[in-house]
Amino acid sequence: MKRYFGAHVSAAGGLKNSVAAAVELGINTIQVHPSPPQRWNTTPFPAGIEDAFLEAKEGTCLEKVFFHAIYLINMATPDNQKFHNARMSLLNDLELSARIGGSGVIFHVGSMKDQEDDAVGYDRVVSGLNFIMEKAPDKARLILEVSAGAGAVIGDKVEELAMIYGQLERKENVGFGLDTQHMWASGYDFVNDLEGVIDNVESAFGFDKVWSIHLNDSKTALGSNKDRHDNIGDGLIGGETLKKVFTHKKLAHIPFILETPALATLDGARSEIEKLRGFLG
Repeated sequence: MKRYFGAHVSAAGGLKNSVAAAVELGINTIQVHPSPPQRWNTTPFPAGIEDAFLEAKEGTCLEKVFFHAIYLINMATPDNQKFHNARMSLLNDLELSARIGGSGVIFHVGSMKDQEDDAVGYDRVVSGLNFIMEKAPDKARLILEVSAGAGAVIGDKVEELAMIYGQLERKENVGFGLDTQHMWASGYDFVNDLEGVIDNVESAFGFDKVWSIHLNDSKTALGSNKDRHDNIGDGLIGGETLKKVFTHKKLAHIPFILETPALATLDGARSEIEKLRGFLG
C-alpha cells in the first residue's frame, strides 16, 4: 500500500510556493493555510488563483493537498456576525479546495465559552455546517478535527464530533481529522492503551471516515488539556509510540501530516520527514 505523509508548509507569497516546499522535502502530502490564519477570510478567492498552483504541481511528487482553516472560527458562537464570518471563511476554503482538487479543509469546530446552553450551541454548529455544505461544491470535503480539551472546547472527545456528524444532512462530504497531541492532551493514552484508543475511534465513526491524521509529539502531559506540540520523539508521547501509530495497519490508508515546531525551518522539516521514513524502514 502506498503511504501518504508530509507536513504543514507555508503558502506565503502565493499558494504555488507550497509546491516548491513539497518538492524540496520529497513529500506527497502537504497542509497549508490558504489565507492568513488569524484574519477573517470572508471574500471569495479570485478566479484563476488556482492556475499557478496547478501548473507548479503538475508532474511533481505532490498528490494530497489539505487546507487548514483560520483559527478564528467558532461555529457555536452566539455572535451573529462572527457566525456569518465563520461560515463564509469555511465556504471560501472549500470552494478553492475543490478548484485545486484538494483533499479537504481541516478545522476546529469551536467552543461553548460564550454559550449559556450547550444544546443551543450544538444546534448552532449543526445549522452552520448544514448551510456550508449545502452551498459547497460537490467535490469539497470538510474535516472536523479533534481538539485539545481546554476550557469549553468542542471536539476534545471523538463522541462529540460523531454526535455533530450524525445530525448533518450532507454526510458524504464530511469526515474527521485526528491529532495525536490534541488527543493526548484530552486524555487519550496512546502510550499505555493504543489499541483502546484505536477501538474508541473506530466505534465512534470508523476509519473510513478519518481523512487526515496530524502526527505530533506533546510538550504537555496526558490529560493536560494544553495544545503544545513537540517534535517527533522529543515529547511525552515519544518516538516509539508515534511509530506504532504511524505504522498501525488500521491507519495505513490515511494521510499523515506533521505540525511540529521543527517545521519552522527547511532543515528541521527535512529531519522530521526522515523520522517518518525511518518508521517505515
